[in-house]
Amino acid sequence: MPGSAFLSGDRLTLRPIEPDDHAFLSRHWNDPAVRHGTNKYAPITESDIADLLAADDTVHFLACRDGDPVGLTWLFQISDVHGNGELGYWIATDETGQGYATEAAGLCLRYAFDERNLRKVIARVFEDNDPSMRVLEKLGFREEGQLRDHYYVDGRSVNAVLYGMLESEFRNRTE
Repeated sequence: MPGSAFLSGDRLTLRPIEPDDHAFLSRHWNDPAVRHGTNKYAPITESDIADLLAADDTVHFLACRDGDPVGLTWLFQISDVHGNGELGYWIATDETGQGYATEAAGLCLRYAFDERNLRKVIARVFEDNDPSMRVLEKLGFREEGQLRDHYYVDGRSVNAVLYGMLESEFRNRTE
């Protein structure tokens, strides 16, 4: 299953997704603890994964520790004209609490700013997703506002907290 590393960090590598990874992705994306932190509300099958990966304005990376997948990070709604995109990430439930989301998202940011030449990356987080907000804050994102009653999650409307990071802010944190 392991493919070639695209980016490497201290403990994780990011690599392209291969067909053999679809079972891991559908199994964990359907996990309520993962799914409820994203805006996915319908079951995701292995064949659905191929459709998700086909979007032209999205780049997906499998986050791996010692070659084994632990999660997913992606940039989506990438606009080369405007120089921006949005960050998404999740870590398998049995791997959370170890800083993998922060490292994987940080590597994805490095790709966004160093290789895609983006000027800004945003992220949206449900208002009650404190762990995800901590990830973004550790990385240096700033809260930019809220989208009120923007999502319907677990039977209720929730706000989405909007975070942003400029390329200059990323450079200041990594120098």
